[in-house]
Amino acid sequence: MRLKRCTALVAAALMGVATSSPAHAMSTPSRDASLRAKIQNLVNADGVPGAVAVTSRDGRPMRRAAAGLADIPSHRTMRPGDRFRIASITKTFVAAVVLQLVAEHKVALDQPIAGLLPEPVPHADQITVRELLDHASGLFDYSDDPRFDPGAAYTPAQLIALSAEHPPYFAPGTGFYYSSTNYIVLGEIVHHVTGHTIQDEVRTRLIRALHLSGTTFPTTTTIAPGQAHGYVFTSPLPPRSGPALDATTRTSAGAAGAAAAMVSTGDDVDRFLEALLGGRLFPHHLLTEMKRPTPGSDAFFAAAGIPGIGYGLGLMSASTPCGTAYGSMGDIDGYTSTVMQLGHRRTALLMNTNSLQPSLRGKTISIAEQELCPTN
Repeated sequence: MRLKRCTALVAAALMGVATSSPAHAMSTPSRDASLRAKIQNLVNADGVPGAVAVTSRDGRPMRRAAAGLADIPSHRTMRPGDRFRIASITKTFVAAVVLQLVAEHKVALDQPIAGLLPEPVPHADQITVRELLDHASGLFDYSDDPRFDPGAAYTPAQLIALSAEHPPYFAPGTGFYYSSTNYIVLGEIVHHVTGHTIQDEVRTRLIRALHLSGTTFPTTTTIAPGQAHGYVFTSPLPPRSGPALDATTRTSAGAAGAAAAMVSTGDDVDRFLEALLGGRLFPHHLLTEMKRPTPGSDAFFAAAGIPGIGYGLGLMSASTPCGTAYGSMGDIDGYTSTVMQLGHRRTALLMNTNSLQPSLRGKTISIAEQELCPTN
């Protein structure tokens, strides 16, 4: 959820697809066997506790697989339908709701946010809805405050107030900085405009409408039925060093909020991205706006050691050898999640650890690219 994790996660974005297993209807035996071997190696050689991967093409599943353990002490085997905290993929769900409100003329992308929420926000008369969506507002990331306690039960107003105690990174519209505060503010705008919480709007407009039966947007810190436990290690994997520490609930639902609190499955994030990029959620011209990279976002991620990444209105883009992929990714204590689409191919990876060193991220990026850029 934090910037450090989110930027590191972007590398995991394409990486995300790394952890798959068995095959499904449309796949070929040779590619299935190769992918299974690579995934098993992530568990056996690299120490990843477990993972789920879903790949699809033209809306039909190609592979749906799991590897490793969902609960280490009980030795519960990971299953393809297990749930994970999807962290900043939450932002893409929230962005979709905001763009639906734009389509309904309840808010406008380029209107200042002053008057759209009750909490005081620095420079609210200059910051626009668009600049919250694409991280160009300059608002300080509340999770970068040294007093921030990820385990505490914050309200959105408290998180916004924590951010407001710090000067902005830059004047609105003059830079890019990935800040979770932007999406906490967007959640409050949705609440103010609709009269319903962002959680309720996401449930009604997306979870129920798309039949995402494995997806929840919790407001309290609980473990969902069928949720894989998330683990952290004393140093990045590989190799394993020290015990696996259960971090399943270490970041509270309140601390993550509209920026990172959702729980989902590989199947559901795949289905959501299909609907989003297929133009089923709002008009095409808004999808075009969503895909357009924010000036400076590529330089921001390149400076973090992750070249080729851009960020639009709640949607990431990634350069691959066969074109530009679009999707989202998340990183929170104990979990790493990614869903990306290139052309008619999509891949989702959910792992129950975020303890990954650069070499392991690079390994998973390679596997992801092979799924999105097949030779056959």
